[in-house]
Amino acid sequence: MKSHRLPFENRWTNGAHAWEWNCELDRLGVPNVRAMFADHETHDPERPAVVFDIPAGFVRDWLAYRDRRVARQQLLWRATVIALSFVAATAAVLGVLRA
Repeated sequence: MKSHRLPFENRWTNGAHAWEWNCELDRLGVPNVRAMFADHETHDPERPAVVFDIPAGFVRDWLAYRDRRVARQQLLWRATVIALSFVAATAAVLGVLRA
C-alpha cells in the first residue's frame, strides 16, 4: 500500500489512519465539516470526536489548511487578473499613442 503524506501538520495519529480521516473529511466537504465542527464546539466541546471517530484537533487543523488553500488560490487569481488588466491597459495606451 502506498504511503500518503498529509498536506498539513498531523499531531493526532499515524500516517495511514490520518489519511483515512483526511479522505473522510474530503468526502463530507468543507461546508458540512465546518457545520459539524461548529455544532460540536457549541453543544459538546468536551467530547473528543467531532465527525465519527475524528478528533476535534484534527478537524480544526484540516479546516485551517483548507482556509489557507482557498486564500492562496484567491490571491493567485487576483494577481493574475491584475497582471492581465495591466497588460490590456498598456496595450490600449500604446494603441492610442500610435494612432
